[in-house]
Amino acid sequence: MKISTINFGEINIKEEDIITFEDGIPGFENLTKFVIIKEEDMVFEWLQSIEEDVTLSLINPFIVNPQYDFKINENTVKKLNIQSHEDISIYTVVTIPEDIKQIRTNLQAPIIINNKERKGRQIILDDNYPLRYNIFQKVGA
Repeated sequence: MKISTINFGEINIKEEDIITFEDGIPGFENLTKFVIIKEEDMVFEWLQSIEEDVTLSLINPFIVNPQYDFKINENTVKKLNIQSHEDISIYTVVTIPEDIKQIRTNLQAPIIINNKERKGRQIILDDNYPLRYNIFQKVGA
């Protein structure tokens, strides 16, 4: 299937690459089908809806905060049918403002993807992780 996007132009999507978010994503509850777009040599990845032209920038949160740690709640484990930690990828949403030095990621609401089942879910943590974690200040760039 082909989709047309503002950020990436026309792209081919394979059915097996589609990730289903049964509950949508907060703020985009009506969108349930996404793909991950990776560009070589980039630390950011992109969560692209195949239903509307909506793209979220993502990052592996362990790159920006090696101490990032949380427990995936039982409800999410069941909904995503997680059998092993090796089957999942964890991302956080990145905000990229005009002032590039102010790039932030939301450590409070990670996105969990079961790569085997092709299911995803964004969860809200009870931990004291910040909603706006400034990437450059933390990694010393």
